[in-house]
Amino acid sequence: MTDPRLSPLTRRAFLAGGAALGALPLGVTRALGQQGEADVIIIGAGAAGISAARRIAEAGRSYVLIEATNRVGGRTVTDTAVFGVPLDLGAARLNMPAARPMAAYGRAEGLDITRAPEGGRLYVNGREARDTDYEAFVATVRRAERAIGAAGDAGRDMPAARALPDLGPWGPTARFVVGPIDCAKDLDQVSTVDFARAEEREGEEICRQGIGTLVAQLARPLTVRLETVARSVELTGRLVTVQTNKGTLQGRSVIVAVPPSVIANGRLRILPNLQPRYRMAVEKITLGAYDHIAFRLPRNPAGFAADETIYFKADGPRAYMMRARIGGTDLYTLDVAGETAAGLANAAPEAAAAFAKEALTREFGADTAARMGKVHATRWSKEPYALGAFSCALPGYGNMRRAFIETVGGRMVFAGEHAHETLWGTVGGAWLSGERAARQVLGLIGVRSG
Repeated sequence: MTDPRLSPLTRRAFLAGGAALGALPLGVTRALGQQGEADVIIIGAGAAGISAARRIAEAGRSYVLIEATNRVGGRTVTDTAVFGVPLDLGAARLNMPAARPMAAYGRAEGLDITRAPEGGRLYVNGREARDTDYEAFVATVRRAERAIGAAGDAGRDMPAARALPDLGPWGPTARFVVGPIDCAKDLDQVSTVDFARAEEREGEEICRQGIGTLVAQLARPLTVRLETVARSVELTGRLVTVQTNKGTLQGRSVIVAVPPSVIANGRLRILPNLQPRYRMAVEKITLGAYDHIAFRLPRNPAGFAADETIYFKADGPRAYMMRARIGGTDLYTLDVAGETAAGLANAAPEAAAAFAKEALTREFGADTAARMGKVHATRWSKEPYALGAFSCALPGYGNMRRAFIETVGGRMVFAGEHAHETLWGTVGGAWLSGERAARQVLGLIGVRSG
């Protein structure tokens, strides 16, 4: 009989994936100097912008890659300062098989990339679940996925919550897994069509030095202008003009590799105003909330293996998932998403620590909760150049991602996880979208690209 313990069951994973990589000799990066006209201006040095710049450099064309913050990586960032060990504040895992080329590059660079534990454990009311609980949980999650996917496949673009049958006692937990964990949103804010198009995964891999470290390694051959904030992109002149806090850039084409939220809230203006189709995509492919509450828990009181995933039976919408003993250390994360994450991000800073302590008390007892040490919580919805974790289309707008794959005004293209129809919400989707965007702009300026 097959083991019921959570064989791969989610349709999405948080910001993970990969794409084909080519060798990039350091001598052919062809970044432009401070003055002059570039073949391509790339706004945003996350995974998509890095991917695009590498491809353009490989084609022997000039580029300017700008980044508003003081680091590369976008929503992939590894911190080593808070706890003294690598902690991914955004993407935490690579999903296979899409990420295999990225993983291969990382291994060649000496990074420790290993297979993540399969599935996960399940806890019910302070104890590990019985086999019957595992079976009921997995069956309920799959029933929810099938119902939402069937509605989307039939073209019924509606709130995913409306597609669900009565899911019984495991309903709140299943709704958490297929909604907030998979989509960064509660299911009433999820398009059935967008959900149905998400590609399945075949396992995960972990980078011990961090996914953010891996993405930063991929940027090493490139020239990146940090702390350069793009304020507007103008497409009306002979050249594309990008106004920044450090002056004006001009190029033959531009790749906008920033989250749609940055455009929607006016931080980056596109001139002339975007046509209604593109504006609707910007406004309706919105970023949800997904955050990690990281904490130390010494002496492994629950006996978890390194990097295990633990699910908990939920009684209501304030659900959570845990990653245990990250990298074999005493570092854990409690992952929250959807409205719960948004609420904590809007609350006082100490709210996340209180939430984590309450969760540990409920699941493992007050003695375990008392051992909880230092706490650090992310708040991606408050990051000024992200304004969210990852994208999911609002109900009724599952087809709008296609607008992000088109050429705008003959000189501008979009890139980012939001600009991939089936790998949205993943690093792999972002990387592939950057390669696609590079091919498009190279075609626009008359360069053949393989």
